[in-house]
Amino acid sequence: MKTRLTTPHKDKPVDSVETSANGSDRLKERLKFIPIRNESTMVYILLGLSGSLFFITLIALITAFSNQSLAKRGKVYVQMDSGKTEAVQEFDVNHRDPKIIQSTITAWVQLTYEWDNRIPGTEALDKGIKVNRNNVIVPTKVYLGSYLLEDGFREAFLNQLGTTIIPKNVARGSARSVVRFYSLGTPTQVSQSQWQMDIVSTRIESSPTQMLREVPMNWTITVKAIPYVPPTFGKDEPLVWRQKIYELLSNGLIITDIVPLRMKS
Repeated sequence: MKTRLTTPHKDKPVDSVETSANGSDRLKERLKFIPIRNESTMVYILLGLSGSLFFITLIALITAFSNQSLAKRGKVYVQMDSGKTEAVQEFDVNHRDPKIIQSTITAWVQLTYEWDNRIPGTEALDKGIKVNRNNVIVPTKVYLGSYLLEDGFREAFLNQLGTTIIPKNVARGSARSVVRFYSLGTPTQVSQSQWQMDIVSTRIESSPTQMLREVPMNWTITVKAIPYVPPTFGKDEPLVWRQKIYELLSNGLIITDIVPLRMKS
């Protein structure tokens, strides 16, 4: 049996070469349809990571600065009742808690506008206290509360109370009063050491047998911070009067102005 050997023509490519070329073309065609990741997406991811890193670094710097500021504040050492000495951190001497401001103002209102003829804390009759040379007399509680008023303003206010507001028969026990609070506003800081607070209240005046009248008392009251100086003798202070004054001033606040409350329409 004879076998025929066929040799390729010089101008005709070999079948294997042709197949390889056709496969390469088909691969290129397929690559056109393969999705490629958008480069802008990667850019956004990198920017997001950079922003997060910057934010974390900023928070760390702020925290470090705050800790450094606290560390620079002086420390005060106080002796506790047990005899142990404790270190306390220095704080802003002009800061006053809103609740302290509210309690100071309400205490002043009650002392000044709740009248009777008794010495506070006793059953003794109150003859009142003379506040000037014109024989203007106010109840003892009113005079005590006046220590929460700023100097200068205090004397004029006491004179007005004694001459035009407090009934003359309070000392005889024929008139008394009580304050009813309807609203206590949130203190608003108006300067570094001053606050204002609105109050809505009514003073109810009565005799031992009947109610006499109701008087609205709606004000905006301004207070300011003052240094607190503890009494020299502390609880051993011999005068109860002086003890009460120190108790009133222990909040480190004093009233500087009282104006009618402007109601919002």
